[in-house]
Amino acid sequence: MIKDLTAFYSKAALNMKRSEIRELLKMTRRPDVISFGGGLPDPETFPVKDLEDISCQLLRDKGAIALQYGPTEGEVPLRQEIAKWMSREKATKPENILITVGSQQGLDIISKVFLDPHDIVVVELPTYVGGLQAFNAYRARMIGVPQDDEGMRMDLLEKTLAKLAKRNKKPKFIYVVPDFQNPSGVTMSLERRKKLLDLAYQYEVPIVEDSPYRDLRFVGKPIPAIYSLDSENHVIVLGTFSKLLCPGLRLAWIMAPTEWTDRMIVAKQSMDLCSPSYTQLIVAEYLKRGLLPKQIENIRKLYGRKLEIMLDALKKYMPKGVKWSKPKGGLFLWIELPKRMSANDLFLKAIENKVAYVVGSAFHCDDAGQNTMRINFSYPSEQQIVEGIQRLAKMLKANM
Repeated sequence: MIKDLTAFYSKAALNMKRSEIRELLKMTRRPDVISFGGGLPDPETFPVKDLEDISCQLLRDKGAIALQYGPTEGEVPLRQEIAKWMSREKATKPENILITVGSQQGLDIISKVFLDPHDIVVVELPTYVGGLQAFNAYRARMIGVPQDDEGMRMDLLEKTLAKLAKRNKKPKFIYVVPDFQNPSGVTMSLERRKKLLDLAYQYEVPIVEDSPYRDLRFVGKPIPAIYSLDSENHVIVLGTFSKLLCPGLRLAWIMAPTEWTDRMIVAKQSMDLCSPSYTQLIVAEYLKRGLLPKQIENIRKLYGRKLEIMLDALKKYMPKGVKWSKPKGGLFLWIELPKRMSANDLFLKAIENKVAYVVGSAFHCDDAGQNTMRINFSYPSEQQIVEGIQRLAKMLKANM
């Protein structure tokens, strides 16, 4: 009998960390707990009838294709439709699209293709925990650049890149979530997007633009996507249908320059051979029928209303000293407690008060953010939002 099973793990496996969010959310499954923790869409937005109709027709007309293995890069009809969708902002070709099983697989593929142990990745501070998890699995070294209300601070990014250049170090890429960022809800300004590209060109560093929430804007005009401003093929884009249709389809995509896309296809082949043809062809037909714009508009109305209710509740019930972001779209907002308070230490107290959030430190590559938390407004009902904020505020007041 083997005494020490861990002795057989690879260094990469030993370096893997469980998602703090997934672990903490296990504690929020009690029916009496109002959870602001997950990033779940509201099931009311799922277009069940349309997908049922398309699915039945697909099985009748193209069942032999839909239920068979498909090409690694994805089914041609879906890649064509995604290229059309992305061409709203900049001409995109199907050959630059790679279909993935969710954006998390996209992050893993990018990490697999670009990262060796100890390679440098520049990230926002805070940033998406799934990105941190993917990069950490490949033993990358992450350098965080703080953000403010306009996104990643370009003055600090410039100093970071200059400092690395003096040491003959070059990041493998800069990872950003520019629209309604997870976790902060912040959107990067147009000026900073342009400056980001200028710095990327100057220091010859690719940009990974993770864009799951871009179309979920409730107020104001959209800011051009970073890839639409790119003139030198420096940008890799991650997109997903999880927030626009439903996460159960597990469909997302990578858009990248042809040479990088080809290498990513090879990387994906050893993972799963191909994404499911069945769900790909369902979504391709959904897009072909022109149903997505109306679907997005329905989501915007519902989530926009929920965000208003949450912001009103925060203003009404939160004690002095607590600050929060005011996003114009997306699924999340960011709460900052007074410096002396720890959202980590208060998490179990929140559960005792039957409300849950995600600790902000999980989104920091440097273990900072102990006094911050992320809360979600898309999943809980309007009534739960008000009651949950009341519970959270009451707990914070009692522990200030």
